[in-house]
Amino acid sequence: MRIVISNSSPLLALGQIQRLDILKQLFGHIYIPDSVYQETVIKCCVPVQREAIIKAISDFIEVVTPSVRYSFSRNLGKREQGVLNLAIEQSPQILLLDDKRARNEAKELGFRPFFTTDVLKLAEHQHLIVSHVAEIEKLRQFGIYLP
Repeated sequence: MRIVISNSSPLLALGQIQRLDILKQLFGHIYIPDSVYQETVIKCCVPVQREAIIKAISDFIEVVTPSVRYSFSRNLGKREQGVLNLAIEQSPQILLLDDKRARNEAKELGFRPFFTTDVLKLAEHQHLIVSHVAEIEKLRQFGIYLP
């Protein structure tokens, strides 16, 4: 089974356009650290995002508290630290990260980071969506700009 760990930005973006199902169809099961849960559910002030993520947690997203507390070379936020600490513990095949500093840190640690746009392109390639460009345009209508 492939291990996939996600940061908050892919969840919030896909939750906004009601397309978290893409993650389930592509990866089956996703892990998030508790710090990502805090941001995407507890502290999220956009009801549609929060509700979509809560529903996904009851279905295919698993919240995990990392036991590793690694000291990173870059100044990273709590969520990114949580994702990378969980990655160090679980050795995932894929990390869903949009943050540039966290992606660079992940690469140095030997992980394979994917942008949210990479996920949408893969979904198009696998015929789960018609066009990744159309999905990105939907996100832009909500003020969400992906790297």
